[in-house]
Amino acid sequence: MDRGQLVVAAAAAFTEQLLGIAEAAGSDLAHVSLREAGFAPDLEARLDKAIADKRIWNIHDVVLLHKGRLVLARYFEGEDATWGRALGRVAFNQSVLHDLRSVSKSVVDLLYGIALAEGKVPPPEVSLLQAFPEYPDLAADQARAHWTVRHVLTMTMGTEWDESSAPYTDPTNSEIAMERAPDRYRYVLDRPIVTEPGKAGFTAVVQQRCSDA
Repeated sequence: MDRGQLVVAAAAAFTEQLLGIAEAAGSDLAHVSLREAGFAPDLEARLDKAIADKRIWNIHDVVLLHKGRLVLARYFEGEDATWGRALGRVAFNQSVLHDLRSVSKSVVDLLYGIALAEGKVPPPEVSLLQAFPEYPDLAADQARAHWTVRHVLTMTMGTEWDESSAPYTDPTNSEIAMERAPDRYRYVLDRPIVTEPGKAGFTAVVQQRCSDA
């Protein structure tokens, strides 16, 4: 097992899916009707009504693909931001980049499940640091030795991570510090452990740290 199995497989699949969707939505890819794809034929009208009735809001785009064919592609305008800096109202389309942020974790988890079913990634109970042999010092840490792939997927590594108490303009903000670190992997894996792995998720850890401060 190496990092390619654990990280690259999920990241590559994620990127491939995103690029495929963008290309499909803006190309002459074959279309299929909502009914043929198994969706309610009035789905688009229902989407418009839900938005008009303000039952759903701030929708930036909706793209549906079914077996390599485009079912629906709708783009809207909405507020966007990056690292806490407001970008204003953006007219989204298939070529406009979007700050995905936490949604990426859900997509990576989904793709990991697909890759796991195909035998392309290690199972959740495998030791995480086996995928990072270049950090023997971290693997020797008994607290980190208990980490598994599952802890990463469920965000329960129990490490300190704070994007709440410090703004994104502050170098102590965990995400900004990670961006500036010479080795992002080491920065993430070397964060102080503040709670037992598997016992608390990211939010609980941040709340604990902020309340202790």
